[in-house]
Amino acid sequence: MGRTKIIKKSIEPQSFIPDDTFDFHQLDNLSDYLVEKSLIQFIEDCYHKENEKVLIITGKGKFVNPLVGKLLSSINHVKTFKKAGYFNGGEGAYEVELK
Repeated sequence: MGRTKIIKKSIEPQSFIPDDTFDFHQLDNLSDYLVEKSLIQFIEDCYHKENEKVLIITGKGKFVNPLVGKLLSSINHVKTFKKAGYFNGGEGAYEVELK
């Protein structure tokens, strides 16, 4: 009789591991203009560095978070984006895939 080989595979959920991260908490006196300028500059820099995945930390507030979501949908280098998973900041961050 032959032996049956049992292979155990651990299936782990695919997690989003960013190549770079930008945290809006590091900026003071945020205005619409500063949020837009900072976000676009970060995305441009990451795109030129050929990063594929980036994390944008906005916090859960009612100013930066919705504005960033709106801006991400209009930036050409953004392929997809969604609210971050639990370990990446949840509702207070965005996971972004670049083209």
